[in-house]
Amino acid sequence: MTWIILGTRFALFCWRATHQWATKRPSKAPQTPLDERDAPMEKVDKLREIPMFEAVPPTTLEPLAQYFVARTFERGDLLWKEGTPAHNFTFITHGKIKVLKYRNDGKETTLGIFNDGDPVGQIAVYQRIDYPASAIALDDTEVLQIHRDHFFGTLKRDADLLEATINSMMRRNHHLVRRIHELATDCAEQRLAMLFEKFSEKMGRRTKLDDGSMGIFVDLPLSRRDIAELINTRVETAIRIMSRWNKEGPVKTEKTGFLIVDAAKLQEIATEF
Repeated sequence: MTWIILGTRFALFCWRATHQWATKRPSKAPQTPLDERDAPMEKVDKLREIPMFEAVPPTTLEPLAQYFVARTFERGDLLWKEGTPAHNFTFITHGKIKVLKYRNDGKETTLGIFNDGDPVGQIAVYQRIDYPASAIALDDTEVLQIHRDHFFGTLKRDADLLEATINSMMRRNHHLVRRIHELATDCAEQRLAMLFEKFSEKMGRRTKLDDGSMGIFVDLPLSRRDIAELINTRVETAIRIMSRWNKEGPVKTEKTGFLIVDAAKLQEIATEF
């Protein structure tokens, strides 16, 4: 559900928060920018690689950019643990992050996979609640973070930045509509095809196949349980579909990810039911 409501709720909250900020008790934000390592324009350039800010003019983005901090995490590092306070907005500039919950038996439930340009954990931050799930780096990962008080405080003082940020979020709503369609689909195989189309679009790398044709490699080692949880189906169903796909196409499982050998067939499955 996070993927469905993120964009519209976040955009609306930007507007509300900047007009109600003075009446709320602020958390303890740093009084100076979080990071001084990057020159202002270098931070602006990094931010404009993130879809949320890509259409915001550089001069408009400068007042906000000074408060961002760049952080790096190695593969397997925990960005935050479920139940810890959520203070900083987080945007991925490079790498992959898995959001997960631990069940009572100690096993994981995968809630989402995020990569370059994606925001992670936004709802908890702007609602001033603890993180409802944990986040772990699947690769060596770089993020940009900004304290919520600096974010909304800057937007409150800069109407142009507020308008540009909200407009940018609203332009991304077609992705949310697509996600709603995916979750509303009854067929597990169709949902799986849609998932791999999304992986291909966001993190796929073109590669030459043994027969000389071109395929798409997705560098994302997921278990069958991860896949089942991402498309809301039973593990046995995910195993059955992936086993058939391994034999017939369109997707084959590799040691470090998945190889899409027939993108046209994948698209056909995603749209035929």
